Amino acid sequence: MEWLVFDREDLRKPIPAEQAAGVADGPLPAGGAITIEPGGQVELVTRPFPDPVELVDAVAADTAELVRRFQGHGLALVSLGLDPIRPPRRTLDTPRYEAMEKYFAARSPAGLQMMNLTASFQINIGFGPNPGVTWRRAQAVAPVLMAAFANSPTTDGDAFQSASCRQQIWTATDPTRTRPVCGGPENWATYVLNANLMLRWRNHRIEPQLDELTFGECLQSSDPPTRDDLELHLTTLFPPLKPRGYLEVRMLDALPASGRMAATATVWAVLTDPDVGDATEAICRAIPDAWCRATQAGLDDPAVREAATAVLDLAARASSATAPSLADACKTWRDERVLSPNPPQPVVQLVDRAREADA
Repeated sequence: MEWLVFDREDLRKPIPAEQAAGVADGPLPAGGAITIEPGGQVELVTRPFPDPVELVDAVAADTAELVRRFQGHGLALVSLGLDPIRPPRRTLDTPRYEAMEKYFAARSPAGLQMMNLTASFQINIGFGPNPGVTWRRAQAVAPVLMAAFANSPTTDGDAFQSASCRQQIWTATDPTRTRPVCGGPENWATYVLNANLMLRWRNHRIEPQLDELTFGECLQSSDPPTRDDLELHLTTLFPPLKPRGYLEVRMLDALPASGRMAATATVWAVLTDPDVGDATEAICRAIPDAWCRATQAGLDDPAVREAATAVLDLAARASSATAPSLADACKTWRDERVLSPNPPQPVVQLVDRAREADA
């Protein structure tokens, strides 16, 4: 889970990463760990759990403690995929992020927004007994889930949409490292080779690769990459689905508690229940050019909205017997966010408060 951090009295004030880390510091009741992102976003990383109910309970316990800590310092943790009121500003001073900033400054303004203004909810799940089937199903449902759980409706508070502005920024950052991996799992190696080289080790330091060069092209050059360069390169690849021995589901915006519960239940049902998996795969594969439509139009696309509604219904039914609270979360998210055309109130209130303070 990632959160944007705001000063309750001055919403436009940047929160330094060092300050956020200090406030978040200390053991958490469910054993989660804290990391800080380049723009001062707070990230909670849980340990693995065998089922979604235990995971959701752990997240709730650690989140409640973090919220308490930040409130005590006049700060708010905001579950929103994109900061619409502050400019991108890196406050985490590390060699890796300094080099990434130089890379994006030379190539991609969207990359600076991605680093410093976005927050996501990432679910990692085992591939199970049939990794190929899990990968195929995840590919089919991913664009629909991205649209269903979009929670970044505006970049600046002027125009609102039902698509994920966060995912649009990630897509624009550098398509060679952010587009979906097409085809079977064997295509991951091709994806790695065809992605632009962003960072390299030079004299025991991480440096940006400012000349446009794919990793595969670098292998054929007079200065080929090392194994350490390859390991570093892999950490700079950000497709919506990423295989790492387990599967990273990376295309979800930061979400409030009800959304986290619904997303967790849905990913679990789709990728572990064969009947739900078969049904959702068929529904989602029926949408032509699903990634483009879900990214650009989101739930304004009738086929994407219909598929998102059906997938949440299937997840709710799958969870009803063993996890009724998760089933209820799926139904609530369906009714209040997928079937509702209005932008979520928290982001509207955030923009309004910031503008009132400016007036």
